[in-house]
Amino acid sequence: MSVEERVTFPSLLVAASASGAGKTLTTLALLCALKARGINVAAAKSGPDYIDAGFHTAITGAPALNLDVWMSRAAEPAASRATGRKHVTETSRHTLTRTTCRTPGGLARLFSRLRASSDMALVEGAMGLYDGAADGSGEGLYSSAHLAMLLHLPVLLLIHAGGMGQSAGALAEGFLRHRPAWLARCGKELTFAGLVCTHVGGKQHKTVLRAALKRVEEGTGVPLLGLLPREGAPHLASRHLGLVEARETALALKPSALAGWMEANCDIDALLARISFAKKRPGRKRKTGSVFTGGGTVAHHGGKIRVGIARDAAFSFCYADLPDLLAELGAQGVFFSPLADAAPPACDALYFPGGYPELHARELAANTAMLDALRVIAAQGRPVYGECGGYIYLMRSLRYGGLDYAFAGLLPLTSIVGETRAALGYRGVRALPGWPRRTDGPGKDAGREWLWARGHEFHYGRLTETGLPADRSPIWQMYDSAGADLGFEGCRKGSVAGSWVHLYPEGARRFWKAWLGGIAE
Repeated sequence: MSVEERVTFPSLLVAASASGAGKTLTTLALLCALKARGINVAAAKSGPDYIDAGFHTAITGAPALNLDVWMSRAAEPAASRATGRKHVTETSRHTLTRTTCRTPGGLARLFSRLRASSDMALVEGAMGLYDGAADGSGEGLYSSAHLAMLLHLPVLLLIHAGGMGQSAGALAEGFLRHRPAWLARCGKELTFAGLVCTHVGGKQHKTVLRAALKRVEEGTGVPLLGLLPREGAPHLASRHLGLVEARETALALKPSALAGWMEANCDIDALLARISFAKKRPGRKRKTGSVFTGGGTVAHHGGKIRVGIARDAAFSFCYADLPDLLAELGAQGVFFSPLADAAPPACDALYFPGGYPELHARELAANTAMLDALRVIAAQGRPVYGECGGYIYLMRSLRYGGLDYAFAGLLPLTSIVGETRAALGYRGVRALPGWPRRTDGPGKDAGREWLWARGHEFHYGRLTETGLPADRSPIWQMYDSAGADLGFEGCRKGSVAGSWVHLYPEGARRFWKAWLGGIAE
């Protein structure tokens, strides 16, 4: 099936043979080149990556969404385990096919926003094209390829050609012809817009690659569109949670240079033709309701409940669509800075997202006016919720780099941020009684359905305590993507709660609705 037959909205997924092939750099350069051409392009990131999305925002000037197949469903993470059994029943096979082949409602809602506010969408993939969640199936579900199938995204496949000659043809052909079991089960095919080689050497290397991939094009119809050289390629610095954030390196990003580099080494005209981009397509105005990444302090106008959202260099890991979700549920998000402000704005509740509080620990601890204000808010019983870095900030103290820093002390815990990773992976969480409301929460023991939400963990922080104090309660029963029970998680003391899990807004709608409902009572 041709690209023209498959695509109703010009879009593209930048994927690769493996991590480290240059997806982020290629995506940023493409964004710069498309923007320089006057194209209103919306950017998104596949999977739970805040930092890459931040770079997209720095280039486009608009919020970059995270599109994730697994986290879009607010359900028990156990259905896919059926394929790991020796015998698969017809019921489990039907369930697996249904969850695999249907686009989750939350994912469809997010993508529709991109369609409504842009001329085209450019999505950066994660890991290798077919690398999926460790869900027990072994099929590579919830991968970038799975996202491409559900949203009908043509794939621009990057091949890391460093140290490789004719073998690039074999690698490319294998990716283009590969058809995983889930793709066959859905009766679908991926569409490939083209191939781009990265980490390319000199003239002779280019000649070898062109020859090898010409044979691939003759057999598959997928052309080589670009040869991105090692020499002169921009460099993006990294640290323990990924790349250094865009806010720290934005001045080093030169859009005109990135655009020129891409235009010189990739046939963008051919690429646009492959995804049926109309040159005279009328530009669309971006929606202005959300200013999550703008210069204002109010996320949305309207809404009866005011939720203070921490946002600064220490707390930047917040999904861009959360303010929209809160507004849809009747709340108004108001941003503030724990680093710079003396107190949160007047609000009914506070939310602290993740980030790098350890890198700003001295400044956070020194802002005693903010810490005192938070203790007053907690004493008044106003809800306060923190995730990962925000969770650490609500604790008694942080130990980092051999030093101890006194934080809010709203939760009787101490965290150590070290050099080794403490947790990584998708997480399904089930609300325990009493959470997210301070009264009896949803649960089978109350005669109601369990409240499920989905998100992910990725942190280097560990608690010094081996368990919670007797008068403190966990908030979640936590599971991995294969449905394995990981035990109790999080901590709650009165109206204050925290968790290591970053909740995905579209996979946690019921949670946010219940949390806001508890505030309104």
